[in-house]
Amino acid sequence: MNNFLEQIERINIKLKIAKKVDKKLKVFGASSHKYKIGNTISEEEIKIFEKEYNIQLPMSYTAFLTKVGNAGISYDKSAVGPFYGIYPFGKNTDEIVDYPEVYLSEKVKIHPNMSDEFWNDLIKKLEDDSDMTDDEYEKEMGNLYAGILPIGSQGCTYLHGLILNGKYKGKVVNLDLSRQKPKFTFENNFLDWYERWLDEVITGELLKDTPSWFGYRERENPKIELDKLKKVRQKKWYEVWKK
Repeated sequence: MNNFLEQIERINIKLKIAKKVDKKLKVFGASSHKYKIGNTISEEEIKIFEKEYNIQLPMSYTAFLTKVGNAGISYDKSAVGPFYGIYPFGKNTDEIVDYPEVYLSEKVKIHPNMSDEFWNDLIKKLEDDSDMTDDEYEKEMGNLYAGILPIGSQGCTYLHGLILNGKYKGKVVNLDLSRQKPKFTFENNFLDWYERWLDEVITGELLKDTPSWFGYRERENPKIELDKLKKVRQKKWYEVWKK
């Protein structure tokens, strides 16, 4: 079983470096989260949540909560992370559907390679039926976004969600609640996605004047490994990874 210990070590180091690199808070959302994150939570808290919603959280997300931290000062007290950060554990579960206790445990319908036709079939009733009752609307929304946990805001109607079951369990997906087709991120799990964001802060990719939205394109530069991080000295953050 992967306990992600080496990756967690890298992430904790990279969080400190990212804060120093982006000391003027120029990365999108940084002025809100200010690279702050609260204390970790216990595995017992995770188990209580999983039992309440009849789910099993992806191990990479659990590792983040129990070994990196939880909550912060950003939107809805989100922790440091892409866009406006990572929601506090157990909060905003109803951001997509009103009854997450029903729909979080259901089978995920969307997938990375789905066609426009497949997506349009999924949203057809929502788009075409203006006489839909509230219950019918909620059922359709639940079917559309079944098995996806909201984990952070990107602003406006955009957010990132975590796939809870099926072949792509653990992947992060970019959602638009105005029902544009979802865009899956390229990493296999939450920690890979989160670490890539830190790498792009550290290397300056997200400090450019007009960066593209994080997670909507493939990674261009390799991951910053632990041995390289340990060579970084306090006043020479850029010297190591730009050689």
